[in-house]
Amino acid sequence: MVIHLDESFETPIYSSVCGRGKQWRPDAGEGRTCAAFPEVDTIPLVIWRGENDHTQPYPGDHGIQFEAISEVKE
Repeated sequence: MVIHLDESFETPIYSSVCGRGKQWRPDAGEGRTCAAFPEVDTIPLVIWRGENDHTQPYPGDHGIQFEAISEVKE
């Protein structure tokens, strides 16, 4: 089953890539923020939208790429 909750938003609220990553900082305030892109709203939209899985270097990522969370907390 696929759920598309935020398709109508130009910038989705949730990222299918970043939401599964160890580096994502959902509690760092408003915006798209992680260890690779630490400034507010600096995670590139191509990564945030899932058009790039960020498993390879991306300009401005400070040498940090996607690493999946190994455990899912319930």
